[in-house]
Amino acid sequence: MSGTGINNYLRAVGIDPAATGPSDAELVARFSAAQDEAAFELLVWRHAPLLQRVCRSVLRDQHAAEDATQATFLALARKAGTFTGRGTVVGWLYRVARRVSVRLAKQRARYPAASAELDRVPAPDGPGAPADTGPLCEEIDRLPERYRVPVLLCFFEGLTHTEAARRTGLPVGTIAGRLSRAKVLLARRLSRRGGALVAVALPVVSGTFVGSTARAAALFATGHPIAPLVSGSVLSLARGATQPMISSFKLTAAVAVVCTVSAGVWAFNAPAPVPNEDTPPAAALTAPNGDAPPVAALTAVDPPAPKSDARIAGAVQRAKSANTLKQILIAIHNYADAYGAVPQDIVDKNGKPLLSWRVAILPFVEHERLYKEFKLDEPWDSATNKKLLAQMPNLFRVTDQAKGETKTYYRVFSGPGAAFETGQKLTFAGITDGLSNTIGVVEAGPPSEWTKPGDIAYDPKKPFPKLEGPFKNVVMAGMMDGSIVPFKPDLDRAEFRKFVERADGQVVNIDDAKADVTALTKEDLNALDKVLKEDAELSTRFAKLLAERTKLLEQLAKKPAPELDLEKFSDEQTALRAHIVRLEEQIEMLKKALEKK
Repeated sequence: MSGTGINNYLRAVGIDPAATGPSDAELVARFSAAQDEAAFELLVWRHAPLLQRVCRSVLRDQHAAEDATQATFLALARKAGTFTGRGTVVGWLYRVARRVSVRLAKQRARYPAASAELDRVPAPDGPGAPADTGPLCEEIDRLPERYRVPVLLCFFEGLTHTEAARRTGLPVGTIAGRLSRAKVLLARRLSRRGGALVAVALPVVSGTFVGSTARAAALFATGHPIAPLVSGSVLSLARGATQPMISSFKLTAAVAVVCTVSAGVWAFNAPAPVPNEDTPPAAALTAPNGDAPPVAALTAVDPPAPKSDARIAGAVQRAKSANTLKQILIAIHNYADAYGAVPQDIVDKNGKPLLSWRVAILPFVEHERLYKEFKLDEPWDSATNKKLLAQMPNLFRVTDQAKGETKTYYRVFSGPGAAFETGQKLTFAGITDGLSNTIGVVEAGPPSEWTKPGDIAYDPKKPFPKLEGPFKNVVMAGMMDGSIVPFKPDLDRAEFRKFVERADGQVVNIDDAKADVTALTKEDLNALDKVLKEDAELSTRFAKLLAERTKLLEQLAKKPAPELDLEKFSDEQTALRAHIVRLEEQIEMLKKALEKK
């Protein structure tokens, strides 16, 4: 029996499934205020069938749909404290579920199922399978929020107008009117695509799924480990849904170049499962007595002279590096959410390092199958593990590295006092200097095999380690909060140590530590030229379309009974006004940047 069928049955026997229940907004508020797991469980009971059906329309795989649904509820749990709006919980869940399922579909397209997983993949939809709701969901995406919510509650979940009104806090007449208008719009649009508006059958969600999802959500909201309850891929999807999306390279590079030309400066400061490794894990930044080490000890080794083959990292290259560092740091946060501590090198029962932390985060960078191929109880250069060197993910590869390269520049400082320390269970709470002031991952050489344990060895009693390349004008570093800082390659070693130490209490000045990266490379100029041409083309095209639209509206208005969807045009005008405001803000920003230069 479908979810809608269950509701109808309950009404037939005299039970109103929504008669006395709290609204969705009340449940979210209750969960946010007191971590009320029962309140969240009720939300899952209410909306999991809808979300699973929506996700399946994109993924066409029930197991994957369940993963996307779980990730959506985890995202809601994490965002519950900032959730506002009246009667929009189901609309928010729908939008996030669509984004999460599309993201998962792209991942699955890039990494087809391994033979060991084929038994989890259902056969193609047959006569008894649910009808394809893909076109319907696509048209629902186009509806304004006020129309979408009644459709989701009444048409998908099978609530009556009275129940939907109680659930959202809206008047019954408002729900009825909006639903009627929405069904007319959907029927018209679907008919143009050769389809029709038909009833939607929702799956029955098991109590086990509801209970485990609610429990995982409660833990996820408070930052506790949830690894036993959900898979690494679900957690990765949830974190991706709760954090600002990393811009695509094209957009990031374009913004980088424009800002570099306009302002003459460049700074990567961010606003949801490497290294001379011949030396052992390093020690801390503080002296044995707890005082800061003598300056002489900190500066015993000068920064190495830039390698002759090192190149300049322009704005485009720095944007690429920033995106890579952010993705690695997101994976580190995902791992910490799952296991309660930042990742460390994989060790044997005696504490001997076997494999790098980069192997440990593979499930959180969309390489779970590669992770499963490793023998975690064998060293990185064992017969089995060594064969996997050639499969280094592109994420660990700097732009100019060859396709078959097995060495990486993405490393961490490891040792007592640093953010990473092999054999220790370190948490973000232990980084008392602040996540934004502590280096997480750095783009520095010499490179090492990506699976080999041991990173940049750090010891306060020894000279600061050398950071060689790959670029001679900047050392790109991802701070533990996900922000990116382009450090001066010749930054005073005493200052550099302050950013490595996680709890030394030293005051840092990030602005003084940033490299002067105003120069443009040929790559930057080419990218800028392309961006400006595309911007001019898009502006011209937009102006022509807007003028044509206005002309057609004027002609249509002269007819005796014009067929105008005034509400739709009102929504579009609101969107245009918002776009104009954003453009005005960007123009002011660029003017100020020019004035500074």
